[in-house]
Amino acid sequence: MNTEVKQGLQRKYRVQITVAIYREGSLSYKSEILSPAHYDKRQEARDHIRQEIRERLAHSKFFRSTRLDYDLVRYTEEGSCNTFLRYSIQDSET
Repeated sequence: MNTEVKQGLQRKYRVQITVAIYREGSLSYKSEILSPAHYDKRQEARDHIRQEIRERLAHSKFFRSTRLDYDLVRYTEEGSCNTFLRYSIQDSET
């Protein structure tokens, strides 16, 4: 990653959420959503992710994922169609 900041450009951070649905163990749907909010510091984006995860764990049927590549999972009653979420930080220069 190039850490050089070009003159007149400022580094901003955004949260990307990846939603993946697995049916009977196979990936059947995947979408990436980029949050419209911009953060000046990477730590602010991390704090947003932590808050989002806390709220989902407290107020939804999501659980911590045992898969290393996803943060949260929601299981169906049958267990044949599960929804996984992954949060990541994307940086850009504006």
